[in-house]
This record gives sequence, C-alpha cells and structure tokens, in this order.
Amino acid sequence: MQSMAAGAALMQKKGLRNALRVSHSGVPGIEVWSTTLYEDWNEYGVQTDKMLDDSEMQEWYMSSILNRSSELIDTFEMAEVPGFESGVEASGPVVAATAWRILPNEGNGGKFIKSCAEAKAMHEEHGGKPRLWQTQGGRYAGQMIYSLGFESFTAMGEWMQKVQGAQAEFMSKQPVSAVIEAQILLRPSTAI
Repeated sequence: MQSMAAGAALMQKKGLRNALRVSHSGVPGIEVWSTTLYEDWNEYGVQTDKMLDDSEMQEWYMSSILNRSSELIDTFEMAEVPGFESGVEASGPVVAATAWRILPNEGNGGKFIKSCAEAKAMHEEHGGKPRLWQTQGGRYAGQMIYSLGFESFTAMGEWMQKVQGAQAEFMSKQPVSAVIEAQILLRPSTAI
C-alpha cells in the first residue's frame, strides 16, 4: 500500500488529480483504488503520454512491479455520461458506487439513463452528489456506475436516512432496464 501512496503523491507532484480510496464494503478483501480525474479525453491523452514518457513515473512504476506487496486486481477507464458531469474534483472522501449492467433489450439504455437523470434530481434535492459513469475495460466493462459522494460517513448516514422513503418510492416506479453487478463503498485509508 505504501507504493500506492508513493505513486499517488508522485502523480499529484506531476499535476495530476489523483486520490486513493480503499474499499469499506462490497468486496471480499481490501481493495485500494487509485483514481485520477481529467477535464476531458484530450487531457487524458496528453497526461497519459506524459506519464509514459516521464522517467520518474516509469521508475516508480517498475519499482511497484518489482517490489510489490499486493496484487493488481483491475484497471479500467470511466467517462462521465453527458448531463452528469461534475468536473475534475472528487465527489467526496466517501463514495457509494453501484455498477449496473443494462439488460440487452432494445431501448433499455435510454430507459436506464432517464431513470438515472430522475434519480440525480432527487438525490441532489436531498443534498447528494451523484455521478454517472460509463466504463471501458476491466471487470466493469460495458457497465454504468452510478456513484454518490459524501464528506463523511456521518453525512452519508444522515443523507441515507433523509432519502430512504423517497428512494423506495422512486425505485418502485422505475422500469427494469438494468441489474446490479456490484455495490462498493469506498473511503480514505486510515493506513496509507
């Protein structure tokens, strides 16, 4: 985990917006998530090329491979769905993320996006910070990830208490267009 912390610090030193989170629940073990946010795909491309050409980054990368104390589980890219853009800042230290697989019937993609737009309005009305992501690659390939960010577990608990009735009513009226593949709660690490 120290290698992940060193990598995040190095990325931040290089001007990248990188944050580390660890799984709190939703997976069998502890996963460390390194997330780097970009303004758009153009910035992603430019910054990725810079990282690949940067000797300091490559030295850290090789060290993380040769001296690793953990195993890489997955890598993937995510892009915010139009209409759900929140910019390059993290949604909060605590993130509740749900990965959805859209059912393969005609029109379900549109139904799902519409349901998420309605959920976004309701969640924001109650003080939530929702985002919708489309994933590419890795274990979440082709899935949509709806996430909610919070400043703390206290804030999340207060929000969940406040929204649970409206959430249940909302869910009971939505067409079934997707199934949940995973739900993960992420938080800052207390060890790294």
